Amino acid sequence: MVVRPGQGGSEPVVSTIRLAYSDSAADWASGPASVYGRLADLLVRFSPFPFAGSTVLDLGSGTGLASRAAQVVGARVVAADLAIGMLRVDRGRRPPAVAADAGALPFRDRAFEIVLAAFSLNHLACPEAGVAEAARVGRVLLASTYAVDDDHLVKGAVETALREIGWARPAWYDDVKRSMAKWGTIDAASTLIRQGGMTPVRVEQMEVEFPGLGPEDMVAWRMGLAQSAPFLATLSPELRARSVRRAAELLGPRPEPLVRRVIFLAAA
Repeated sequence: MVVRPGQGGSEPVVSTIRLAYSDSAADWASGPASVYGRLADLLVRFSPFPFAGSTVLDLGSGTGLASRAAQVVGARVVAADLAIGMLRVDRGRRPPAVAADAGALPFRDRAFEIVLAAFSLNHLACPEAGVAEAARVGRVLLASTYAVDDDHLVKGAVETALREIGWARPAWYDDVKRSMAKWGTIDAASTLIRQGGMTPVRVEQMEVEFPGLGPEDMVAWRMGLAQSAPFLATLSPELRARSVRRAAELLGPRPEPLVRRVIFLAAA
């Protein structure tokens, strides 16, 4: 899922991120979806605004996990993402979609009741501009981001295993991490919402457990992400399998269960 970084994000950086997400789209279902699908369901359930019968913009939709969560509870959904590769995944069973810039959405004012932004606005270099645009096209905003203390040992295990075979962290990834950090607390996220011209209605930090994910599932989650998957796609099947085994070895057979620390927010 990718949205244009907005003011302060150069076009080459935007293009690089867009390509990385498009290139990782096919790997999303086999790894990241096991985490992001549950988080999307929980975000929709968190909403103080009714989804049933509402028109919803799934902003930064990626492969459509949040779209499906909204449709299950009766919403009419339109998806938007800059990464066309993401929008093509499972295209025949998804709602209408458009390749769109979060800073200049191609929709009239108040076209939607709800703008659903699951882990997308936190990619923006100028987050308040994205909030303002969401406020223009929608009546309310429902969004999620990562808490500043969100972490797990699998992140380091996968990065170490990949570095051993030549991977280097993409420069854009550090930029995105800095953007995400701007949302990392309840107070910070609430401030960004206000700066974008909206009023926080409900903002909560949550710990979401994934007790059913074993070491292999955790490794697949991290290796399917945009900073990892394009590199892995260049490897031979043998080398790719070796990197997976190495990451699992570094993580250990009985790692701590995966817990994601997230911030959910609703604004109007």
